[in-house]
Amino acid sequence: MPFIKRNHVSIWNWIQHYKPTKIWQKRTKISQFIIDETLIRVGREVVWLWIAIEPKSKSILNMRISLERSILVAEQFLQELIKKYGKNPVSTNGGTWYPQACRFLKLRHHTHSYYERSIIE
Repeated sequence: MPFIKRNHVSIWNWIQHYKPTKIWQKRTKISQFIIDETLIRVGREVVWLWIAIEPKSKSILNMRISLERSILVAEQFLQELIKKYGKNPVSTNGGTWYPQACRFLKLRHHTHSYYERSIIE
């Protein structure tokens, strides 16, 4: 994959627009990961922003930028979460890349409930 120059300030400004007030600190046990991804424009390019939230405190657990949306990226994102917070159930929007990545990492997976969807959106 060729290197594509990104303006990190543009990405930072976009993230700040949504005011992530707190990034979760590993202090208490979390119940699950609620994960979603969205396509954002950075200059003339488009990238995927992946985000994981803890449902009880609604804290951001992790964010990641990628050029594609695939099983491999989903697996890498989940591995980052496991490394920081341990294995927990995963709630997603039902994208086909999540169940397979969860199965490979031996994580329990389910599709968002209405409440979980409202938290992540």
